[in-house]
Amino acid sequence: MKKKLSIFKYLLIFLQGVLLGLVSIGIPGFSASTIAIIIGVYVIMVDSIAGFFSNFKKSFLYLFFIYLGYGIGSMIASISVSVLFKNFPLATVIVVIGVILGAIPDMVIKLKGSFKKISCWIVFTIISVAIVLYNFLVQEGNTITFPENPDVWFLIKMSITGLITSATFIIPGVDFAVVFLSLGLYYPFTNMLATLAEFTASNYAEVFLPNLKILLSYMAGYFIGVFFLSKLIKLLISNYRHQTDFASLAFIAVAPIVVIKNCIYDNQAYQFSLTQLLIGIPIAIIAFLIMLWVGIYQRRKDKKQKDMVIEGVSEYLKEKNNSISNDENKNIEIENDGS
Repeated sequence: MKKKLSIFKYLLIFLQGVLLGLVSIGIPGFSASTIAIIIGVYVIMVDSIAGFFSNFKKSFLYLFFIYLGYGIGSMIASISVSVLFKNFPLATVIVVIGVILGAIPDMVIKLKGSFKKISCWIVFTIISVAIVLYNFLVQEGNTITFPENPDVWFLIKMSITGLITSATFIIPGVDFAVVFLSLGLYYPFTNMLATLAEFTASNYAEVFLPNLKILLSYMAGYFIGVFFLSKLIKLLISNYRHQTDFASLAFIAVAPIVVIKNCIYDNQAYQFSLTQLLIGIPIAIIAFLIMLWVGIYQRRKDKKQKDMVIEGVSEYLKEKNNSISNDENKNIEIENDGS
């Protein structure tokens, strides 16, 4: 019998979603799927989306809470988008690097059995180079203005945009902020989310419906794209597990380069700050230790579950053998009585 998720686990899923939204919207260069890999929820997230119809109840509950958190995290990031990577870029980069470095040892331990596979290193190299080139070659496009009263054609275009940009949630390294900057949609989109969150604004009733139409049109295409891409990713994980694991490692390994490029190199407001350096380093060390602890805890948990499965199978086989032995003994006794 499957154990039901406790309230604490639902809360944890919700908080994971908040983190995904905060990172993908708030820090250009850091994708939601990359942070999902780092905190160890990427595979279950893809499985839940790909198996939404085949395992509806379980998938719905998981996706409801993670997307609820993702939406709230996105709105929080949209309201304070300039606070992190514009006003505190150095501290942000240092903390992000601390998180990434803390996650790498756990991934390396899990991949140690695949280090001799040349195909894995080929995938690692191709993905690493592709992500770096992608982030350095993609340029910011002209900013598009959202209409006050969007027509049907504009809403259709937003649905198509959602379909295309759904890759930012599923494919690690393809960042929401970078893609939206290249399309000229980043600032109008984050402004739209911020406007929807400003419930006390005097003109809230006037802007609510048009913004909601734009958001729902975008989300319709987005969810369709996420579903089909999850099917593809799940197929790759099933058939090429070692290679996809090395691809995930590549996404994380190049993440510091991408974050530095977007938060410092491309940030016109960046200035070196000793205060940020002194604040960022201890927070990064704490984040590094937390990620190490999470990795150790997860490995112990996985080992415990594996041992329980092995023990359960052993007990089942033992009972089965005893049952067969008892049946054989009974048959022998019957034969003896008959003779």
